[in-house]
Amino acid sequence: MLGNAAIVHFLEGKDIQYVFHLPGIHTLSLYHALKNSKVKVLVGRHESNIAFMADGFARATGRPAFVLVTPGPGLGNVVSACMEAHADDVPLIIIVVEVEQKDVEKGILHGVREPEALFRNISKEVFVISDEKLLLIQLEAAFRAAVSPRQGPVVVSIPYRFLEQEVPFPEPESLPQEGSPPDPEPLAMALEGAERPVIIGGGALMEEGPRELLDALCRESAIPFLATAGGKGVLGEDGTYVFGNVAARGIAREILGRADVTIALGTRLRAMDTKRRGVKLGRLVHIDVDGQWIGRNYRTRTAMAARMKEAVEALYRLMKNRRTSWDMENLRKARESEEAGLAKNHAGFRIVRLLRQCIPPETVTVWDLSLIAYWAEYHFPVYRQRSFISPSGISPIFYAFPASLGAKLGKPDTPCLSVNGDASFCAVAGELATIRQYDIPVVILVHNNGGFGMLEYSMRRRYAVEDTMQLYTPDFPDLARAFGIRATRAESLEDLRRIFLHEIAWDEPHLVEFRHPVFPPPW
Repeated sequence: MLGNAAIVHFLEGKDIQYVFHLPGIHTLSLYHALKNSKVKVLVGRHESNIAFMADGFARATGRPAFVLVTPGPGLGNVVSACMEAHADDVPLIIIVVEVEQKDVEKGILHGVREPEALFRNISKEVFVISDEKLLLIQLEAAFRAAVSPRQGPVVVSIPYRFLEQEVPFPEPESLPQEGSPPDPEPLAMALEGAERPVIIGGGALMEEGPRELLDALCRESAIPFLATAGGKGVLGEDGTYVFGNVAARGIAREILGRADVTIALGTRLRAMDTKRRGVKLGRLVHIDVDGQWIGRNYRTRTAMAARMKEAVEALYRLMKNRRTSWDMENLRKARESEEAGLAKNHAGFRIVRLLRQCIPPETVTVWDLSLIAYWAEYHFPVYRQRSFISPSGISPIFYAFPASLGAKLGKPDTPCLSVNGDASFCAVAGELATIRQYDIPVVILVHNNGGFGMLEYSMRRRYAVEDTMQLYTPDFPDLARAFGIRATRAESLEDLRRIFLHEIAWDEPHLVEFRHPVFPPPW
């Protein structure tokens, strides 16, 4: 069949729901083929935004997401999103329909020599398809690379001329089983005599398979559970043994300081998530999907690579009928006392807890880099898996709003809240047209502090100067209304509570501007 039809058939065979795209002259024939298929095409207003939409879709659903871009500037505009996906293990397949390399020296439109070289260090793998006979074989290889542990983005370069040439159609092969069961003997030795073990869970646990057994393990054996930023929601933070973010001060530090064994499950223990934030670990058992990150930041007594479900099963078998010496009741009281102090003294804590109280428990929340988001990472309770989405890979600004569109498309029956700063939202506000065009009912919260809030706080602390990071901002409610979107302004926490409890209808888009001055971050 023709290359266009073959690509569409491949996507339909993988049950791909959406392709995130911004059309160009080189992609028109493939765009036409997609528009006549079962695959929906979501057209955004900027390539960076569509790639972040795909990222949000992948994180919310756990499934790979496809991005289709044009050559030259189209491909260049997805660099930041690819960097973020690579640094946070998000499975994206970025397809670029490329010009002929032999014509680049002639000055062909969008011609760049070896454009794929931009992505070699910021993606899991790059596939340059130079033979039409390999089109579907390489697409299959790219898909496998993206979804196999450790997951991540891949880039597939397809020459423009292949789209309307006949290509062979090989039979697809099934995906091989990845990983291996953990060896129970070193685990048993590591846990021998342990009276106060603690578990730190990361994003690789974000699947239903290990969740139920991990819940039973912690509950039955009285083991405290802490999460990295990427692991928020692995276990619901309404559980009596779940004590929030491992990087937070207070009760988390107390638990880690008293633990005689720390079991890190499905987390890289990256410096920015743990060591740089003052997290100290004692005797460490580190189990991850591969050995890539083990031993980089902490001395590891016992290390292994394994499938997470089987790792949790092995731990459950070893700890069955054993109960630790942790006093969960006293730990919970200490946490309640800590939170009472935070609520009394910190605006950031009060804001994120108010949001938690006022939105449905299953809401998918998507966070940009902002002062509210920093507090949320530490102190916003998360009750469901894949319901807390934050760009903690390379921490790009301009993420939350476009990513929330992808998250909502991935979970259409679940409420979705996008939390943005005023500076970041200004840069991506054009996608208001996208949510109106496709009727994507995302609720948008814009924290307007009149500038780059975190940088303003840092300038005050470091250099004792004021008002160096101020920005002009539009009337955000008026801006939303110009796109036909409901909008409200909150001038206080009381306003914010009233709006979320009485004015928000989660089945339609709504922008809420929240005016509040700069406040300190949680650290």
